[in-house]
Amino acid sequence: MLQITHLTMTHEKDLTDLVSDLSLVVNKGDKIALIGEEGNGKSSLLKWMMNPTFVNSYIQFNGQIRRDFGQYSYIPQQLPQELERLSLNDYFFGPSDVAFDYAALYRYAKELQFDSDRFADAQLLSTLSGGEKLKIQFIKELAKETDILFLDEPSNDLDLATLKWLERFIQQTPKTVIFVSHDETFLRQTATKIIHLERIKKRLVARTTVQSLDYATYAQERKDQFDRQLQQARNERLEHQKKLARHHRIHQSVEYTVRTTHDATAGRLIAKKMKAVLAQEKRYEKEAAAMTEIPTQEDHIRLYFSEIETLPAHKPIIELVDYSLQVGQTILVPSVDFRFLAQEKIGIIGANGAGKSSLLRQIYRMLKKQASYSIGYIPQNYPDLLNPTASPLDFLTHSPDKTEEERVLTHLASLQFSREEARHPISSLSGGQQAKLLLLKMVLETSPVLLLDEPTRNFSPTSQPQVRQLFQDFKGAILAVSHDRTFLKEVCDRVYQLNQNGLTEIRKDDL
Repeated sequence: MLQITHLTMTHEKDLTDLVSDLSLVVNKGDKIALIGEEGNGKSSLLKWMMNPTFVNSYIQFNGQIRRDFGQYSYIPQQLPQELERLSLNDYFFGPSDVAFDYAALYRYAKELQFDSDRFADAQLLSTLSGGEKLKIQFIKELAKETDILFLDEPSNDLDLATLKWLERFIQQTPKTVIFVSHDETFLRQTATKIIHLERIKKRLVARTTVQSLDYATYAQERKDQFDRQLQQARNERLEHQKKLARHHRIHQSVEYTVRTTHDATAGRLIAKKMKAVLAQEKRYEKEAAAMTEIPTQEDHIRLYFSEIETLPAHKPIIELVDYSLQVGQTILVPSVDFRFLAQEKIGIIGANGAGKSSLLRQIYRMLKKQASYSIGYIPQNYPDLLNPTASPLDFLTHSPDKTEEERVLTHLASLQFSREEARHPISSLSGGQQAKLLLLKMVLETSPVLLLDEPTRNFSPTSQPQVRQLFQDFKGAILAVSHDRTFLKEVCDRVYQLNQNGLTEIRKDDL
């Protein structure tokens, strides 16, 4: 259906390679996942596969592509503005250059619990919730008579029920599906081939990997290969140091003999020996140059909550009794009862629009007013806390003290930020880099209570195990809104579902 040969994609703005020497064959029925950090070119590659003209304005490319498909379906990260202005009726029944299976249209509406009577509504798409916008796109795009689907972060705004439905659809459809995702569980359930876009060595070098493996096998093999290469590189360097130490002792001994020998014949022999010593040094230099490279991974996260002063285990952080969850004049949940203690880790799930983020945001505001300790917070919308014109250094430092600045720069370097990026405006950073800033902020402030809204959403799937481990090791309290099932199972002690009846505890095995 699709064949790519030796593709390199370069961003015109800074002439940075995003894709390096990619060769790929896409067969009918393949389920191919594009993974990698934010800003690495996944969406651009997805669009280029559909039609190079979609990225011509900012991407240069070299390589060949052969497309053996005609019509395709595409669901972008965000609903395009020209569609936002349409009514539901115009969206579903307006002109189309692709044939529809109308039976499928109504079948998908039923499966996704979207009232098909609304197809003819005059309601504008811009007024729909994020989850509803995704659902109507699935209903329409999947009903088109096409052979290939391109999906860009299809799981981002879905509740768990819809997410599981989508997983089953991808598993069972005979169509080819090429998709971008950060959701580990979703990837494990769906992908049969992986394309991994990385930018290593301070994000200066593009590395593109293709493996015909399911995601779980790919992730494990990648980790095993990294560990083997790292161990081999360390062993070679250790052995090299031992050789150099022995050679240094020989060199010193020969030098001493040269200085203290006055016999001409013996001097010639010693000089010959010194020549051999110097030749050996050249061989050691070549050996060092040929040693196994110490492996690097762009997504490696080295952060630790090392200085947290935990609150007493049974100290209540917040208690809500018959709390009315309200946004503006709209009551989302009439009555919420909730008790959150100082060393609990609690997850909250719920349908799209149930009020999860609103509840977390209101709890954050309450605690900011009444708590005597700092509160760590990652909002769903990063600009709520990040000034787009400030730099990462501005955001993380509280004084012009050079010692503090160097400490922060060291932390940023451990998260793969260059010194230049540390001084660039936050608006120029990818979503994943902004998430790392918020994560580092909480570590530096040693907050004993963390409120997290979709904390893993913008991290690549290969870095998420490290993020989960960070929160697993955290000794304080965590209250997290999340649809990430792996995060909920591995980090949270308990999980609650929010609906019209309030918060109800559910079994993690049911996720």
